[in-house]
Formats: sequence, C-alpha cells, structure tokens
Amino acid sequence: MAIFELADGEFDEVRRFIDGLKRFRIGVSWGGVESLVISLNRGNNLPYLDAQRIPHGLVRLSIGLEGADVLIEDIAASLDSLVS
Repeated sequence: MAIFELADGEFDEVRRFIDGLKRFRIGVSWGGVESLVISLNRGNNLPYLDAQRIPHGLVRLSIGLEGADVLIEDIAASLDSLVS
C-alpha cells in the first residue's frame, strides 16, 4: 500500500489523477490481486475531512500483482497529465 497527498488537494485534481490511471481500478482492497486506488475526497465532504484532519489531496494505492515498472509508469503518466 502507498499513501500520498497531491499538492493541490482540490476535488477536480484528485478526480483527474484517479481518472488518468489506466492500471488501477477504483475501490477498497479486500485482499485481491489487482491494483486499486481510492480517495476520501468526494468534493462534497470537505467539512468532514477537515474535522477528521484528513488532507483533501490524500490518495491511497493498493498495489497488486502487476509489474512494478508498469504501475510506476501509469502513476507517472497520470501525475504528468496534471501539470500539462
């Protein structure tokens, strides 16, 4: 598992990052073998995130059995798309 925070934690940026991933599915890991991504930022729950002291840009990746090089490339491409 990997957890990181996007510098711009706005909902649109989080959504664009997650939507830009090709190898990660959206979901919570229950011990499966596929790579998953999730964020608690729903765009309409910022007061809850603030009350819980959860950064708006927090993203959690659950790493599956795909090759590390493929997943790193996917993450890098999605991050690159945010700055273009």
